[in-house]
Amino acid sequence: MSHLTNKLKEKAKKYLRRKARVNKNIKSQKPKNRLIINKSNLYISWQLIDIDWKVIALTNDKKAKGKTKTEKAFTAWEEFAKTLKTKKISQITFDRNWYLYHGRIKAFADGLRKWGIKL
Repeated sequence: MSHLTNKLKEKAKKYLRRKARVNKNIKSQKPKNRLIINKSNLYISWQLIDIDWKVIALTNDKKAKGKTKTEKAFTAWEEFAKTLKTKKISQITFDRNWYLYHGRIKAFADGLRKWGIKL
């Protein structure tokens, strides 16, 4: 039973190390606009925050169409990109939190790049 708790401790250490590394890199850039991603087992949500920590735009993929979660994330970027264009935001800093850059996170980022937003 003790080896299970050791595995959980190792996972937690890796998680905290990854999160600290990502936050350190982002905060060192002092971004004007920061796109923060939160992910659950079913959905993924995004919020754009300015330098004063005020929410500029917020959306999720609950209403997006697609067969898989990755397809839903890829189609959900269109709505978010439209709101960014109406607010005249063309460059943002991509904060993936501690999530690895693959799957739904990568699909959303690729979609934003196709729309012409610099990450």
